[in-house]
Amino acid sequence: METDKQFYSIFETEPQWIFELTDLDSPGPCKFHSMVCKAIERRLDGLLIPAAPDATLWVVELQMYSDQDIYNRTVVEMALVQKEYPGRRLAGMIIFLSPDHDPKTEPWTRVVHAFYLPKLLEDLERRVPRHPLVALFQPLLLDDLALLEQRAAAYYNQIRTSSLAETSKTKMLDVFVNWLEQRFKDRGKTEIETMLIGELPDLRETQSGKDLIAIGVRQGIDIGIEKGIEKGELIGQIRLIEKLLRLPISTRQELEAKNDQDLRTMLDSLQARLPQTGM
Repeated sequence: METDKQFYSIFETEPQWIFELTDLDSPGPCKFHSMVCKAIERRLDGLLIPAAPDATLWVVELQMYSDQDIYNRTVVEMALVQKEYPGRRLAGMIIFLSPDHDPKTEPWTRVVHAFYLPKLLEDLERRVPRHPLVALFQPLLLDDLALLEQRAAAYYNQIRTSSLAETSKTKMLDVFVNWLEQRFKDRGKTEIETMLIGELPDLRETQSGKDLIAIGVRQGIDIGIEKGIEKGELIGQIRLIEKLLRLPISTRQELEAKNDQDLRTMLDSLQARLPQTGM
C-alpha cells in the first residue's frame, strides 16, 4: 500500500498527534516538515520541528514492512539533519506497523525510539476514547477485509464527527477513503460509498433528507443507464439503494451471478421504492 504521502498529510495537518500517539511530552507548537537528504537521495517521512528553539527535533519514520537497514538509514538521516540544524538537540523514532518488522539493530536501538502502531493506538484509545487517529489507521491494521468492510462506516463516522477543524477533517477523511480504496482494489467508487453510508446521519427520517436521497440516487442511476454503466457499477448502485432503503444487502457474489438485464430490472424495482419528492 502507498502510505508515505498519506502519513505526511496526517501529521503535517496535525503535528501534535505525534505526541498524542506516542504519549511523549509535547514541546508546544510544531511543524511536520518534509526534507530530502541529498547525500543519500532519500526523503524523510517527516521532520518534527518545534517552534521553541531549545526543544528537540524529531526524525520520524513509518515502517510498513520488514527492512534490516531501517535503523541504519534513520541514524544517517539524523546525522544529516543535525548538519542542517547545528546546535539543536535531535532524536529519532520509527513507528512500525508490526513488532515483527522491527530488526532491533544494535547499537542503534539505544539511539532511535521504536514504537509499534497497534500498541500505540490501543493505548491512545484507552487515554482518549474515540480519538480520530484510532479510526484513521484501521485500513492499515485490520487484516480481515470482511471485518474492515463491516466497520468502515463506523470508523468513517468517528473521524467525521470529531472535533477537528473542517479543513483537517476533510484531509483525514480523504486519507481514510484512499486507504480504504487501496485495500478494496476490486471495488468501484459506488461500492466504497455504499460501505460508508451506514453510519452517516440518518437523513431518511427528514423530508429534506428523503428528497436529497431520491434526487441524488435517481440522477446517478439515470445518467449511468443512459451511458450504459458496467456490471460492477450496476451492482454498486443496487447495493447502495438497498442500504438507503434499509433492505438486506445483496452479496456481490449473488449479484455477479445475474446477467445485466436482470440487474437493470432489479435496479428499476428498487428505484421505484425510493421516496417521492413531488417533483
